Amino acid sequence: MGKELLNDKRGVFGLSAIQLFFVAILSIGLLAYVIVIIMGSLSGTTILSKSSTTVANETYTASVPAWINSTGYTLSKASTQGFSATSLLVINATDGTTVPTANYTYTSAGVVTNTTPKVYSVVNITYTYNYNTQHQNNLEGVLTNTSSGVTGFFSSINPVYAILAVLVIILVLVVLVRVVQSPERTQSAPQL
Repeated sequence: MGKELLNDKRGVFGLSAIQLFFVAILSIGLLAYVIVIIMGSLSGTTILSKSSTTVANETYTASVPAWINSTGYTLSKASTQGFSATSLLVINATDGTTVPTANYTYTSAGVVTNTTPKVYSVVNITYTYNYNTQHQNNLEGVLTNTSSGVTGFFSSINPVYAILAVLVIILVLVVLVRVVQSPERTQSAPQL
């Protein structure tokens, strides 16, 4: 009779089902966590390369007898999404000479400022810049929406509700374990 009890697999099936349930939940949670981490570190430029274009002879005319004021001149394409200037050449439009690079600075955001009091009334600026393609802009939108949606979801949950959700999950697990270990499943062998 004792061997028959050991061969009874009814309780083992219930425990196996609970184990599979836990493994499935943990796997889904781990996969979601990995996706959130990957999405947070990606950007459109890590997936797709930027495009590059050159603008030739963009004209800047000084309104006062200095070629660019202290606030600087913003290049016309600087508002393009993903703009970053990679090279710049300034030519004096009056006599066609190249303005020495020591006379100006520029930022990758497209702002050119003069560093010397040299006077140029009109200059032509030729520059090369990188920018996002429409595919990159779309991809950036998806990545931004996904990461802000996940962080927004978790920041909007009240901690009380999160604690209640954990308690409900624990309660469900306790009930499942009690059902699997119910007395009719763990009967003792009859006495002879």
